[in-house]
Amino acid sequence: MNKLVYKISIAFFLLIIISGFAAAQEKNLTTEEKAVLCLNESRQIFAEMQNESFNVKSINESLVRAQNTFNAHLVLKEQNKKYDFSLVLPDCETIRAIRENASSSRDELIALMKFYNESYVAGMNTSKIDALIEEIKKEIEDERYGKVKSLIDRGYTEIIEAKSSYTTFNLFMSTTTRGLKSFFFNNWIYIASFFGILIILFIIYKKKISVWIIQRKIERLEIRKKTLKGLIMQTQKDYFQNGKIPEGVYNVRTKKFAELIRNIDRDIPLLREGLAKIEKSKRKTEK
Repeated sequence: MNKLVYKISIAFFLLIIISGFAAAQEKNLTTEEKAVLCLNESRQIFAEMQNESFNVKSINESLVRAQNTFNAHLVLKEQNKKYDFSLVLPDCETIRAIRENASSSRDELIALMKFYNESYVAGMNTSKIDALIEEIKKEIEDERYGKVKSLIDRGYTEIIEAKSSYTTFNLFMSTTTRGLKSFFFNNWIYIASFFGILIILFIIYKKKISVWIIQRKIERLEIRKKTLKGLIMQTQKDYFQNGKIPEGVYNVRTKKFAELIRNIDRDIPLLREGLAKIEKSKRKTEK
């Protein structure tokens, strides 16, 4: 374990030195040289994403456009006319952004699937979850990465609610469905009274219900945070020990997972602050 930590530390140290050297070198490059470098990087991104079975239509379009722009201004330069190789760079930035969004979307889907598999109980109704996962896969396939995050969040909610519903109501529903119609007909007075009592209890225990809801949200975020930490460890293992993934993919994944964890770390204190306010209000009411 100590040897592994030592190797990781050395790797990060060398990465920092190399990055600093590269940044210093880049400042001295001409715009044309920067354009050449960005085209080479874009071709590498294109190849990596093809190897990872991503749809590369939009990247290919941006790469072709960047190459055509470069060729056009190279001709202008050779003819001693006004040229501007910096016009190539925006397409390269677009390609980098697509790569990051694509990797992030797939990694978040992997995290969701892991949580889904761990949460699944035989007999649980997963129709909504399965349909949502297929929708996420379709969005990734069609390169509509902007919609993926909100769908992923819905996925976590659907999984938790499906499991909760199965655990709480499955036995009740399986034993009462057949006689449900006659049950309501014969006992409507009692049912109406029951719901009346529920409404009264809700008014009385509204703050306790709010506390329960917030605690549930915190629990869900803690579960998601734990899943993301596990994926970071797996990514580090795949890169440093197994060499399964390239450096670019490793950097994008660890950066995105860390960003998601930071967002969770910001959300949890806010929820706990809201919880504390409710508890404080509750104590004042009791006095």
